[in-house]
Amino acid sequence: MELTAPYIEGKSTRFPQMNENKTPADAAAFVNYWADRGFTSFKAYMGIDKPTLKASIDAAHKRNLKITGHLDNVTYQEAALLGMDNLEHGFMASTDFAIGKKENEPPGPGSAYKALSNLDILSDSVKQFIQFLIDKKMSITSSLAVFEGATTTQPQPNQEALNAMSPDTRDFYLQRLAATKSAKSPTIYDKAYANATKMEKIFYDMGGLLSVGTDPTGNGGTIAGYGNWRAIELLVEADGFTPLEAIKIATLNGSIALGFDKIIGTIETGKTADLLIIDGDPSKNISEIRKVQYVFKSGVGYNSKKLFDAVKGKVGFN
Repeated sequence: MELTAPYIEGKSTRFPQMNENKTPADAAAFVNYWADRGFTSFKAYMGIDKPTLKASIDAAHKRNLKITGHLDNVTYQEAALLGMDNLEHGFMASTDFAIGKKENEPPGPGSAYKALSNLDILSDSVKQFIQFLIDKKMSITSSLAVFEGATTTQPQPNQEALNAMSPDTRDFYLQRLAATKSAKSPTIYDKAYANATKMEKIFYDMGGLLSVGTDPTGNGGTIAGYGNWRAIELLVEADGFTPLEAIKIATLNGSIALGFDKIIGTIETGKTADLLIIDGDPSKNISEIRKVQYVFKSGVGYNSKKLFDAVKGKVGFN
């Protein structure tokens, strides 16, 4: 099992539950503390500055560990120059194009989304930006499911996912969904989301390593299992990948990004038997990925329906 350490924040965290690393030395000590206890996964967060991020990266790399980040004060290009391994949330968290952004400070409220919404994604400057990330061997994780939840164009919620939620969670989610969909379309966020999806495809087509994941924040509708399926569907529906490309992004690419492709990510002799049995053909219709019958983890099989039934009505507030 891979263990994820607490977020590596800077001295200006907006989240009181997170530890503040006030200096680069604090950040290095933070990484070493958790690595000494067997934690192998590290994520830098929004309030971190460049010197503190650099110290975190160096401390992780000295232990042959990788570090990812959901950044804000630090831009994608700056993180790539510092040697970070991965960026979370596709291009939706990029502040590189925010007008007026100052070094080591967050952009103005809404300015990053506004800049992304107006961005000419086919321009030479954008292509150069993406090529720089690729040249620095920066991988990117798409997490479109959580961002779709803030768009006015999102589809109606999946009924099985709703059934999995506790009553209070379901009510909270549906209220937020109704408020979002009532906004006049398209919003700045809608346009930013549309551009970000296209940039993921451009990044991939130019040779970048794209993986996919979910996120537990947002409007509350991205929950384990169902959210994973939706994230993979959106690689096809929003980004424009073929189903087979989406499956590769969700399997092999993820294992490469984590450095585990020698043991997982493809079905090969000698690799760990992490498999799915699906009653359908997601290589032709990506939504058939939802028809999982059994999941094998390290060669042990689990009945997917029984697992979902066991948590029906329990996910969220209890």
